[in-house]
Amino acid sequence: MNFDRLETLPISRNEFSSLELFKNVQFEKLAGFLLRCSVQTVEKGGTLINPEMHTRALYIVIEGSLNVNLESDNGGTFEHEITKGHCVGEMSIFDNYPPSATITAKEDSRVLVIPAATTMSMLSASHELCLNFLQIMSQRLRQDNKIVCEEQYHIRCIEENAKIDPMTGLHNRRWLEEMYTREMNRSNMGNFKLTAFMIDIDHFKQVNDTYGHLAGDKVLISVAQALIRSLRPSDMPVRYGGEEFSVFLPGTTEENAKIIAERIRRNVENMTITLHDNNLLQVTVSIGFAERIENDTVASLIDRADKALYHAKQNGRNRVCQNKDNINFLIR
Repeated sequence: MNFDRLETLPISRNEFSSLELFKNVQFEKLAGFLLRCSVQTVEKGGTLINPEMHTRALYIVIEGSLNVNLESDNGGTFEHEITKGHCVGEMSIFDNYPPSATITAKEDSRVLVIPAATTMSMLSASHELCLNFLQIMSQRLRQDNKIVCEEQYHIRCIEENAKIDPMTGLHNRRWLEEMYTREMNRSNMGNFKLTAFMIDIDHFKQVNDTYGHLAGDKVLISVAQALIRSLRPSDMPVRYGGEEFSVFLPGTTEENAKIIAERIRRNVENMTITLHDNNLLQVTVSIGFAERIENDTVASLIDRADKALYHAKQNGRNRVCQNKDNINFLIR
């Protein structure tokens, strides 16, 4: 049999040897199987495979390239390019399920179409073809895994950024709901000490009205920085909203809480803020705090700290106040 006759075989010996899938595979060993195959021409943008198809076949790119588009049930998409010598459709051959992706021509392309049964016969006939097939699948899997890892990292970054207040760099209420609840559950189960602060910048509206909102933003940033400097690495500061801040302090007794709260109040009071027009400004904060009691929730603990904060503001501001047994005590 003359294996070089183009009128009997869908591809020539030279085309066969140039395909990555047939590297180091003897042409004569598979030529008989090629008689059962065909070559399909697909114009740019044309569809080769879609999830509605039920015909199973292996498609090898002879010329051009293909685009794989996979859509998940949650609306996510995944794209991959298939270049010369590589194949698509192999998953449906092995698992006998309809295609899960849509395959279109990225450019005008020629594709060798090998029916499913013929593909299995060719793999059985050539050890080299099996190795090439596995190598291509392995390379594709590695590449896809890398893409998935990068996408997951990107998603995690987006999720984390969504929990950060962009102005102050502190965590926001979304993060509070998750982490404060976790810390509260841990403290309740182990009967660990836990204290909550509610902090409010005194006369903040006057700052905005007198100096403008840019000055107000600078004050918020400066107070947030002073807050971070005053706290321990284990403490959990949050921009609660507007000019209010919240802090959960794990493992903190009321005596230590008094020391930390006073340190925050003093550091803010002694801070000089340089505004955009080089004017200097000083602000103060009022702080209310409460220690966790049995069966506390995040809401109930913050509520008692907030009542202490209100008491501090009603008694002259620039004060620290503790709520103990629903009775507010001025510390300073």
